[in-house]
Amino acid sequence: MLKNSELIEEFKKSLSITIKSIGKNDNLEINYVKEKPSISGNIVNLTEPNIDNIKNNLAYIRAEADSLALEFRLHSKEIHKNFINHDELTNSIVNVLEQIRIEVKGGNEFKGIKKNIIKKHTQDLNNVSHKDSNDILIQAFKYVSYEELIGQKLSNKNNKFREIIREKLKNNYVNFFNSLKEHIDDQTKFTNKIIEQLKELGLFNNSNNNSKNDQNNEDESDENHQNNKDEDQKNDEKSDSNIEMQSSETNVEQTLSIEENEEAGDDSSDTELDYLPKIETLDRLESYKVYNAQFDEIIKAEDLCDNKELEKLRRNLDQQVFSFQPLIIKIANRLQRKLLAQQNRYWDFNMEEGYLDTSRLAKIIANQDNKLSYKVEREIEFKDTIISLLIDNSGSMRGRPITVAALCSDILAKTLERCLIKSEILGFTTKAWKGGKSRENWIKNGKPSNPGRLNDLRHIIYKSADTPWRRSKINLGLLLKEGILKENVDGEALNWSYNRLIKRQEKRKILIVISDGAPVDDSTLSVNPGNYLEKNLRDTIAQIEKNKNVELLAIGIGHDVSRYYSKAVTIMDVDQLGEVLLNQLSSIFSNK
Repeated sequence: MLKNSELIEEFKKSLSITIKSIGKNDNLEINYVKEKPSISGNIVNLTEPNIDNIKNNLAYIRAEADSLALEFRLHSKEIHKNFINHDELTNSIVNVLEQIRIEVKGGNEFKGIKKNIIKKHTQDLNNVSHKDSNDILIQAFKYVSYEELIGQKLSNKNNKFREIIREKLKNNYVNFFNSLKEHIDDQTKFTNKIIEQLKELGLFNNSNNNSKNDQNNEDESDENHQNNKDEDQKNDEKSDSNIEMQSSETNVEQTLSIEENEEAGDDSSDTELDYLPKIETLDRLESYKVYNAQFDEIIKAEDLCDNKELEKLRRNLDQQVFSFQPLIIKIANRLQRKLLAQQNRYWDFNMEEGYLDTSRLAKIIANQDNKLSYKVEREIEFKDTIISLLIDNSGSMRGRPITVAALCSDILAKTLERCLIKSEILGFTTKAWKGGKSRENWIKNGKPSNPGRLNDLRHIIYKSADTPWRRSKINLGLLLKEGILKENVDGEALNWSYNRLIKRQEKRKILIVISDGAPVDDSTLSVNPGNYLEKNLRDTIAQIEKNKNVELLAIGIGHDVSRYYSKAVTIMDVDQLGEVLLNQLSSIFSNK
């Protein structure tokens, strides 16, 4: 009779063979992990089975594997990515309905698979938990669509979801699902029908610029100005120009004519241009200065919203399933093994005492004049390390970039903690668009020329170095809160994070900056030289790199940061962030 462990291994082998057969791909690699099932390239990650699950939930485990295998057989990633945009709700509905198409089509070909998947959906439906309204709508589309496409009822628990979809689709309910049935074999036409329906319902958002302003006092022209700024940046990226260098007098004049005329209440902008210094006089200006620092804040993430909202945001973050995540977890585990291995045993040889060096015994036997040699195990400085992650919290990071950054930071902090390495996660942005109270104070004082930095900074502590990961993981959900991400003053943020590090007792200090652009703060740049913030960033970097007491590395997302930092990596696809981040860390420790 097989032991439990042998039974589990036999089950794994059988499941792996089945997946490769269904997926029509002998090159598939099957991994068993503690996380939820997922796909990464040719890697299929399945939940590690135990004997109880095999005995009691065999159909469920098989259904999870069947569903992933069918994705390789019936799904085209190239077609699918053509329908994905920057709207979370749209993407979620398209994703779940495509998975339903795969499962229904696969179930029509394999009756055993259909039976397993029906059991799985019925079990999930009975255990589904209702969260926010968007989540309920996504779940409703998922389970109602499956019922309609297979022509079989799952559970009475689905009645509420069916009412929701009927209310949404109204008279188009039957036609919609009939059209999906008609195109079940054509992924492109099937998805087009979904998009058409979402457009009719007003649920489809094809905009890539979702910059929003959460300040009640900001008017419509403020929002238009920010949208224009985002559009300008996109156009400049296409022409390979420096999007952040708004150094021309024309750009600043336009900004001033929008901002100052609204505040002054007249149509003339001539007097406002008196405050515009010439760009070439920058070196003759006094050093970087702050007009009014009393409105700046350094704040813990948990103090920016209540705990209930923070928990909800963290759940939303956990629901963001990206194809890269299993790969990052795999790389993180590899990094962990490497770091722990380096911690284990380091030796000093040719010592007068200690452990006998057995590798030299042969020489002693061959020649008795050779003396015994000893080795001593030593504690390396490896554990005495702190890593600080500084994340750009500007508006241009909104959406996928900031979500990926949050997930990668989360995985990194957890990995480092297992290796007894301290880590902290910091963010930087501003409290307001276009100046806030600092600018109001400047206007009240007569708008003196060359005021320096003219906005209210907000530096956020998501995880301090001495806080355990389990207590601070909830804080990263704040990055998904609408209105948190605004403008970015990189130089001062870098200086802040650097000062935090040098006060620490650890011998080795590493600072990693993640950013998607140069410093941009409209309020400051409209009344100072166009490269005022950029010069401060360069000066700050130069000082840190000169002191050499902190190792500085930057990762640019779609933006070449090597023109600022000596050690820098640029990625064009945000999904590469986790892999690059962990590989860079692995390289740093290997070199040391």
